[in-house]
Amino acid sequence: MIPLDCLSLYEDAEFYDMEFAERNHELPFFRQLARAADGPVLEVACGTGRLTLPIAREGVDITGLDVSPAMLAKARLNAAAVGVDIAWLEQDCREMRLPRRFSLMFSATNAMQHLLDVASACAFLRGACSGLLPGGRLVIDVFNPSLPKLLKTPADRHVLKTIPQAEDGPITVEVASQYAADTQVLHFDLYYLRSGQLLRTKQVNMRVFFPQELLALCQLNGLKVVERLGDYVGSPFTARSPKQILVCEAAG
Repeated sequence: MIPLDCLSLYEDAEFYDMEFAERNHELPFFRQLARAADGPVLEVACGTGRLTLPIAREGVDITGLDVSPAMLAKARLNAAAVGVDIAWLEQDCREMRLPRRFSLMFSATNAMQHLLDVASACAFLRGACSGLLPGGRLVIDVFNPSLPKLLKTPADRHVLKTIPQAEDGPITVEVASQYAADTQVLHFDLYYLRSGQLLRTKQVNMRVFFPQELLALCQLNGLKVVERLGDYVGSPFTARSPKQILVCEAAG
């Protein structure tokens, strides 16, 4: 398996929380799934608890798992600040050693795409499958590849978003990307600027999963895909969907 190259992205958990403080559009979708699970829930790649904490506050028995010590340390602080008791597991999702089995496991907002090779993806899917209770479900959430986006070059640098709530003034985030077809890895260079001054950069690699490939990976690792959705409002998956959200059960 290719070693994870994403750990440095998540060393500054305070900045991460600030960057994504206003992002919550996927929360209703995962909160509804967690409520309906009727049993314990595991969020894989939970980060600082951006989704885990509000779900826990609904009374759901949820555990958070992440490979980053910095993110989990901030998650514990965030949980204490709102008076929520959550079990946090510091583990690589490819080598999960779960203390119990779960009615629902989910990996949200493209986290699985940090697994850059087939062996890593298979290890995660096999481990998730074995960690499900009978009738339990695994939900995978990755982006649906778009040919215009894959064809961009570093010369196509453009504004990705603005972070308005930064302490010393808004931050503009610009992105340049390049796709490597041989490895199916999309590389992003992110530039964080305030008033035109560069504050920091990030380099992100994400594995692109094509729709039929993702179905095959699930099936080869003991999972039956029972539903495919294309967004966080539950629309059926189509070729033009922005997301691939797969709802899976253990095939056996």
